[in-house]
Amino acid sequence: MKVELNQFSEKHIPALCELLNNENISKWLLQIPFPYTFQDAEFWINKCKENPEVKKDFAFAIETEGSLIGGIGLHIKSEHSAEVGYWLGEKHWGKGYMSEALKEITNYAINELTLVRITAHVFEGNIRSEKLLIKNGYEYEGFLKKSHKKGEIYFNTKLYAKVI
Repeated sequence: MKVELNQFSEKHIPALCELLNNENISKWLLQIPFPYTFQDAEFWINKCKENPEVKKDFAFAIETEGSLIGGIGLHIKSEHSAEVGYWLGEKHWGKGYMSEALKEITNYAINELTLVRITAHVFEGNIRSEKLLIKNGYEYEGFLKKSHKKGEIYFNTKLYAKVI
């Protein structure tokens, strides 16, 4: 199994629509609506192209054998820290792809961006995501009540971090 992290582009729009139009994925993601439309995908692709000179967000398409299977990114919080976020198409769950992608982006954050702290907020109940983070050296730091809001619903999250 080999994943590649590449820039998102217009060629990914059909696959984004297919993969993200899935309530089993969108329920765990703050900014992914359900249903997920062509316009949502187009908006995301355009957002990925914004402000190339001020890089506070790094979004990568996770691809294997030339096909989009998910996404992963970093949001820079300070000169030394960032938050990681990710998703994977449901048919690709349990195959080790996300673990490989998380290792790659963590190494990128440490070695290229010289960050020393990478965090992840996991919606309460997303056990798969918690296991992924622990497997990749992230440690549980705390429980945050009503820390995120999607639509009109507040979510509790668990905070994980990898500190170098």
